[in-house]
Order: sequence, then structure tokens, then C-alpha cells
Amino acid sequence: MTELPSELYGDKIPVPETAERIHRQIVAKLTCLEESNFSSCLDSQFRVIFNDVLQLFERYQKLVLDHSKITCTCDKGCCSCCFHWVEDVNSFEAEIIAHYIRENMPDKIPQIKNSCIEDQAELERLYALVQEKLTQEQDETIDEIDLLLSVFYQARRLCPLCGSDGLCMIYPVRPLTCRIYMSFSDPGLCDPSYINDEYIPTYLLNLEESANDILDRLHFKYQKFKEDTGLRSLLIKYLRTIP
Repeated sequence: MTELPSELYGDKIPVPETAERIHRQIVAKLTCLEESNFSSCLDSQFRVIFNDVLQLFERYQKLVLDHSKITCTCDKGCCSCCFHWVEDVNSFEAEIIAHYIRENMPDKIPQIKNSCIEDQAELERLYALVQEKLTQEQDETIDEIDLLLSVFYQARRLCPLCGSDGLCMIYPVRPLTCRIYMSFSDPGLCDPSYINDEYIPTYLLNLEESANDILDRLHFKYQKFKEDTGLRSLLIKYLRTIP
């Protein structure tokens, strides 16, 4: 991801007061989730409140973009970014997604699991190659994880949750890490082959720290598989378990 062109807003789009008010509502909802002590993130009330958070977040992003007068070029059916190995998924998000799959597309579970298993095996294969390459070059300025995720993206392994029509099959419950990524350039430039282009403006329109801190605490509270925040790797585990 490259930063926004400096002639726009530097490295951060300003947040108007209208969006800040929405953000305060999001924080209040997340605080409610944290303080309610639900025994499971699959509790119906937990899911209702978290869905409210997601709906508010959509309003928040729209208000920020409208205020900035920057147009997001992401559109329905565009799945170029769906070649990424999706990381930074909260534990409760992964479990809710697995529940959504069981409820809405149980016939697709074997296919989804198999694809996730194949993708994880490919990630591990690429990781070994990346480590070998970095050992040979002895370049300490290169981050091995960043390089690994870049190489995986260029391998064009489409997310198992992306349908043949290019639409996300879990769109209503897709994770926040997918929601925050947006492009302001020609959609054609989102192709994996352009990942190293420094002049393609993309942006992570995320929540503020006050909300993300609560999300982190909720993640650890409902975590079942430690040290794993990958969407594919978590789905392998959550789709194997019985809720």
C-alpha cells in the first residue's frame, strides 16, 4: 500500500465532526460489548450489537470520504484486493464468519476448507523461499513478513470466500481489515502486478485508536486459537469445530 499523495492530505484524511460523532457511537457500542460479558461472541445479542458497529462504521467512512471529496473507486464485483492473504482478523470476527457460513452456505464448507488449507500450504512454501532469499541477500532492511504477503498476493490465489461472480460470499460479516482498505485510483491498477507501484493511491480508512483498543481487548477475550489472525488459517480451525 502506498500513502496518499502529499498534495491531497499528507498521510491522513481529516475526520469531520459529523464522523467523530458517529465514531463516539461506535466506541459506545464496543464498550457495551466489552462490559456485557457475553459467554460467546455467537450470542445473538453480541452479533446484533457488533452488526450495529459495522453499520455505523460504513456511515463513518462515507462521512469522511464525502468531507474529503475523494472518490473511492472500489466497486461491486471488483475482487483484485481479494488475492491478499487477509491478516489482522479479530478472533470473534472469524468465529462469526464461520457461523455465517454454516448458516447460509453449509454445502460450500468442504470447498472453502480445502481452499484455505491449500492456500495455507502455499503460504508456508513461499515463506521458506522468502527466508532462503533473504538469507542469501543478507539485506536486513527487508521485512520478511511484508515480502511474504507481497509474494502471496502476486501468486493470485483468490480468497475462498469470493464467488465466481467476483462478489464476497460473506459480505455482511466481512472483517474490518477488509472494510478499511480502499483505492482512489483506476480499478485496473489494483491488479497484483502493480503492488510495487509507488504512485497508486490506496488508503486504510480505519477506526481511531479508542475503538481499536477495545477491539483488541475483545479479540483476546474471545480468542480460541492463539497467535493466529489470518482469515484463511482461522477458518480452517473454526470450520472444524462445533460451536
